Amino acid sequence: MARQKKTTVCPLGGDGVGGKWKFWILYHLLSGTRRFGALQRLLPGVSRQMLTLQLRELEQIGLLRRKIYVQVPPKVEYSLTEVGWSLEPILRQTETWGQWYSEQIGPQYDWLVSLGGRWKFWIWYQLLSGPKRFSEVQRLLPQASRQMLTLQLRELEQMGVLHRQTSVQGSLKVEYTLSELGQRSGPMLRQMYTWGRWCCEQLGLEYEWPLSDEAEARLLALQNETKMAFSRKGTAMGDGG
Repeated sequence: MARQKKTTVCPLGGDGVGGKWKFWILYHLLSGTRRFGALQRLLPGVSRQMLTLQLRELEQIGLLRRKIYVQVPPKVEYSLTEVGWSLEPILRQTETWGQWYSEQIGPQYDWLVSLGGRWKFWIWYQLLSGPKRFSEVQRLLPQASRQMLTLQLRELEQMGVLHRQTSVQGSLKVEYTLSELGQRSGPMLRQMYTWGRWCCEQLGLEYEWPLSDEAEARLLALQNETKMAFSRKGTAMGDGG
């Protein structure tokens, strides 16, 4: 299948789990076909213009279909495609995790927005493998400016996701390490990564990463391990039947 377009991180929202409305549109379509007005009532915080844009983008990447009825007044319905339906497990698990995460960080943060933004997402992801100095994070995310990384690290610290540790050993040394909250979110972040790459393969999208070759190699190795685990699980279930 020919590559259609580039996408950063995953088609769920373009940047991390950003695209808050995309997530909720897909989530609400799990309960069945919806008209535009019904989606607008379910998402009162989104403007008509934004909802139209998000629906169009989801249709363009193949996650939902639009059916137009020629009548007066005009009727338009939206439903998930086969690839869209394949997202059901991760959409439901993400929503469940989001409820837990919201309880941990407090009502002042919208959990979908807090996960949005590719740099915040990837800083968090990279720290799953252990503490990192600022220069290490910068090397793993070469497209992020120093100013942007500093801002995103500060916000993650304020959210309680990571700790900043400073020590003086000849020269000032600052390391960033995940808090317990940050570590406990690891399985969901890894699942989002694996799903994102798989979904791009299904849709014929080019998976563009803001990562260094070193980080990409590490993540590809993790993806292969995950696929092998899923394969072994499927084989075991088949043998059991």
